[in-house]
Amino acid sequence: MLISLIVSMLSTDDLLLGFIAVTAYLIAICGAIVLHELAHGLVAYWNGDYTAKAAGRLTLNPVKHFDPIGFLMLALIGFGWAKPVPIDSRNFRNYKKGMITVSLAGVLCNLLQAFLATACIAVMAAILGETVTFASKNAGYYFMQFCLQLLSYSATVNLTLLAFNLIPVYPLDGFRVVETLAKPYNKYVEFNYRYGSFLLLGLLLAGNVLGRISPYLDVLGLYMNAVRNAMLQLFELILGV
Repeated sequence: MLISLIVSMLSTDDLLLGFIAVTAYLIAICGAIVLHELAHGLVAYWNGDYTAKAAGRLTLNPVKHFDPIGFLMLALIGFGWAKPVPIDSRNFRNYKKGMITVSLAGVLCNLLQAFLATACIAVMAAILGETVTFASKNAGYYFMQFCLQLLSYSATVNLTLLAFNLIPVYPLDGFRVVETLAKPYNKYVEFNYRYGSFLLLGLLLAGNVLGRISPYLDVLGLYMNAVRNAMLQLFELILGV
């Protein structure tokens, strides 16, 4: 994703528009990752676990949350991961409630960000309509482009993170919910503890390789697109746009 944006930036006649697109995309990634991890830590704190707070992870500082490889994956191919927030479930006042709410906190935060970004786009469209024109590409024009790009990428990136993290494969959030509901451990949970990371890596690599042959062979990509499109349609229905 980032590579294609950079290529388009270098090939466009308006280099500043390309730079705006790249900048907006990177800011959208930062916001999605930081708030996702912060949500995990905050909900754990509300459930009685102060581990994330003690580790300095209840912060908006992106450096505290970034995993270099995960950020690079998210920037380049559209989905990745952050540095996991440290959680000690033994501190939860109610184990099952704590695990489920903490596991779902990140994706629900991504859902909220995506909805708010879509709502802002709808409000801008309703207020501005199609009547706003610029006599020249001045500061107002570029600022408007930046806002629209940032909101659009924020909706897309957050829905991508939501869909990716809901996959019930270790160590993603979706697996944590399945693990909690499946107590005592079953064979699926035990299999994921052993091979989940390799399975996830295999899905990523297979999707990247097979997707070059045919988009219909990229099962992971098809799933991600289906979730994104379904959620965007739901947002449009709710917002009446």
